[in-house]
Amino acid sequence: MTTLPTPTQEHDPSALRHRLVDQLLAAGHVRTATVEAALRNVPRHAFAPEVAVQTAYADDIIPTRDAPDGRISSSVSAPWLQAVMLEAARIQRNDRVLEIGSGGYNAALIAELVGPTGQVTTVDIDPEVTDRAARFLAAAGYDRVHVLTADAEHLPADVVPEGGFDAVIVTVDTWDLPWITTVAEGGRLVAPLRLHQYVWSIGFTKRDGALISEEPLTVCGFVPMQGAGAWEPNLRTVPGCGIRLAFEDATPMSVDQLSPAFDRAPSTVRTHVTVRGEEPFDSLTLYLAGALPGFCRLSVDPDHHTGLISPPPPHWPGAAMVRGTSLARLAHERIGDDDGGLYEFVIHGYGPSGHVAATEMAERVQHWQRNHRAGLYPRITVQPKDATEPTGASSDGLHVFHKNHTRIKIDWTVVPEEAASAALADAQDHPARSRSGRVATAPSTADYWEPLWAGGRRCRQVTTTEAALLADHVGPGHGRPALDIGTGEGSLARHLHQLGYRTIGIDFAPSAIAAARNTQQGDGPAWHLMDIVSDDLTALPDAAYAVVTCRLVYRWIDDKGAFLDRVRQVLAPDGTFWVVTELSGRRKKDDPYRRLGITPAEAEILTAGWSVVRTTDLDVLRCYALQP
Repeated sequence: MTTLPTPTQEHDPSALRHRLVDQLLAAGHVRTATVEAALRNVPRHAFAPEVAVQTAYADDIIPTRDAPDGRISSSVSAPWLQAVMLEAARIQRNDRVLEIGSGGYNAALIAELVGPTGQVTTVDIDPEVTDRAARFLAAAGYDRVHVLTADAEHLPADVVPEGGFDAVIVTVDTWDLPWITTVAEGGRLVAPLRLHQYVWSIGFTKRDGALISEEPLTVCGFVPMQGAGAWEPNLRTVPGCGIRLAFEDATPMSVDQLSPAFDRAPSTVRTHVTVRGEEPFDSLTLYLAGALPGFCRLSVDPDHHTGLISPPPPHWPGAAMVRGTSLARLAHERIGDDDGGLYEFVIHGYGPSGHVAATEMAERVQHWQRNHRAGLYPRITVQPKDATEPTGASSDGLHVFHKNHTRIKIDWTVVPEEAASAALADAQDHPARSRSGRVATAPSTADYWEPLWAGGRRCRQVTTTEAALLADHVGPGHGRPALDIGTGEGSLARHLHQLGYRTIGIDFAPSAIAAARNTQQGDGPAWHLMDIVSDDLTALPDAAYAVVTCRLVYRWIDDKGAFLDRVRQVLAPDGTFWVVTELSGRRKKDDPYRRLGITPAEAEILTAGWSVVRTTDLDVLRCYALQP
């Protein structure tokens, strides 16, 4: 549990740094021991000497340089976002890593991850930024980082190592991804990708010359790209009313003809699709951006606003589309006051065909609700623009965005309607959401979970503290067998292997098993596709296991009694059943994850009938060590 620093510690950089990391761990932004160690080791305040040490260790950005127009042109990014991107990069010891956008602090974190024999190159177009980064890196003991002043759009050939970089991390808001050829096959690229002015941090793996998304999308914001890669918003202003339309990822359209459309009140089409007050809906806006020709972002010039339209938030232009002399715009209305408010998406139509345009947009919203909302996030493929593979036109589940150097295909997972309905109904009672706002509650069926794993779903990985608790309770393996149920990408199974257990990880989702195999480095556990509840237990390689583990899975089991009976059948008489699960209600009342956990009744089912029951609380999690 995070504790507040004493008055003496309030000004101690080390104490403040550890408190910050504890907060990042508790929030789930830090998932691996290596990223945790890097954050605990690198002194963030050394890269922001202009601010107070308390500010340096706040979970917020630190501006370090302004552009002539007053906008921030360089900053130290928010720690939570740096942690998320470093986790997504999956950096290993000895890796060769490129950072695009310098500040010094993030490069030092990367240097910690790659170790003394790895290579880190950080590049920025601004010589004042690179000079500052080089000075601070050297002063903090990271002078082995190569700091380069260059336009990242056109990297010097001798910068890229033979075979490419193992990881590329982009820390500026980028409209295109011209670095595909700089990434090694199987390597990672993590970037804040800009699509129609929406920005998501996305993790990609390079496979067969293309970048494939495998991570959840994280809404974020960065300083804009400069130089040849700077993006053009393609902004058009409707004459006489202060309304501006940006066609950033589409052919700019004429807007002069829209002036009369705003002479009268709009028509309204209701969608009957709802969202809660604290629930992000960026999945919907990304879907609309690809599904609707003429899509644009609507903002209002405050100096010329005539009051004809309700302005969207200044930093979040509205979703709209143009149809000739008419326009439709996505809006929402509050229809309930529980749990932070309930809102319905409505479409406002302007102009002579405004109702028709609004109906078209409403149908797209309803289609997303029926087919894609429960799918968490889409699969994104980035290919070089001259790739020979045909992309085809936009269709029901596939949207294509054409950039200067690449084409970006967004393939939306279609979740069976019955599974989507079950998940959405469950979400009304248990409003747990991913950071990107997609439903995180679901029935425990392979038909539901497989498309989520295939689309890139990943779980919170085992932290250093949790790994230490596991080791304390189960002890060294000495070659004894261990079984990890619901292994996912294999985080816990790998820790059992490191403790000396002969480990097998099982999961009923084929893509989860594939993820576990793909992320394994060298020797490790065995992986097996299996449903512990319904499949024949004789398919397991051992009749009994010294340790059986179940992490972040018990909550989703439908028949918990039957599941526990199966566990007892494979657990050795002197074995340990290790369960990690969240407890419902442990979070703050305003936390949307508050009810993501087991109830007291479900906890009682779990612990009944064991001769030894030991528990340890870890944040909102509880760890159970159960013995027959």
